[in-house]
Amino acid sequence: MMISNVWAKIVGFLSLVAALLGAALLFVAGQRDRAREAANLAKAEARSKSAVLDAERAIDKARAEAREHSQEVQREADKRPAAERPTGSFRR
Repeated sequence: MMISNVWAKIVGFLSLVAALLGAALLFVAGQRDRAREAANLAKAEARSKSAVLDAERAIDKARAEAREHSQEVQREADKRPAAERPTGSFRR
């Protein structure tokens, strides 16, 4: 009778240890999944910020090129002799 009581305590203790290890494993796995999800979210946010910056750089470059072209056209128009300039009477 004494041996079965000791045996039951040992089995109960081992069951408790197994349950605690299982709970710890589930807890760690949950943390890992949350950390992985947070990392993926941070990567996606970084990619979107990078795309926005690239688009803004392209817009700034296009504006600068358009401004240079406009200034060049104006310089050419200013250099034309008065005889070749339009009189302003050409209306549609």
